[in-house]
Amino acid sequence: MDLPVLKSIKDRYDALILDLDGTVLDSMRLWYEVDRKFLARFGYKVTSEYTEFVKSASIEEGAEYTVANYDIPLTASEVVDTWNDMVYTEYANSVRLKEGSYEYIRAAKQLGFKIACATALASVNARAALDANHVTQFIDILITLEDIEGTVNKTEPDIYLKASEELNVPASRCLVFEDVPAAIQGARKGGFGICAVYDDIGCKEGRQWQEMIKSSDYALEDWRTLI
Repeated sequence: MDLPVLKSIKDRYDALILDLDGTVLDSMRLWYEVDRKFLARFGYKVTSEYTEFVKSASIEEGAEYTVANYDIPLTASEVVDTWNDMVYTEYANSVRLKEGSYEYIRAAKQLGFKIACATALASVNARAALDANHVTQFIDILITLEDIEGTVNKTEPDIYLKASEELNVPASRCLVFEDVPAAIQGARKGGFGICAVYDDIGCKEGRQWQEMIKSSDYALEDWRTLI
């Protein structure tokens, strides 16, 4: 399968839509550790089913799921507040881009691609991470699940369609970069080009990687191969 080398895809796509956690940001382990530490407070361990749900959901949906499935003496709103306190400092100070992704994004901007970020992160965390890693200057649009009306997640194409609309680029001319099978399927429903991005947690330590490759137009194991 071809890699999405920028010059080779310029005739096919006008815009890139980038997921953040696990795709551009080396941050999925952070969320796993937050989940682990949070559930451990109440005597629970993180399961694969739990990780699979929360990594594709908004933070509000993840909190509601947690309260519904675990005996925790907190409301969903209180869970959200607790998580936000735990992660904001990390996104603002510690989370870094995956090696090579900065150079790719910068080169894409120089070649004239429009660039959007479409993320399940809270807007405040997404902006903190983009600012801390000096990529905000290259991003035309940031769309989070907070910008979508109703209860949605990345298993549906809503967030990508919103990004496409804001960029004023048809879905067929946008290439979506994602690291989670459910999100890849959501983007596929919207008629987008897909690039699967390898992440240990996103593809369950490689167990879903071949499935992701088959569902995508391109596959990327290491951003540094594209520099």
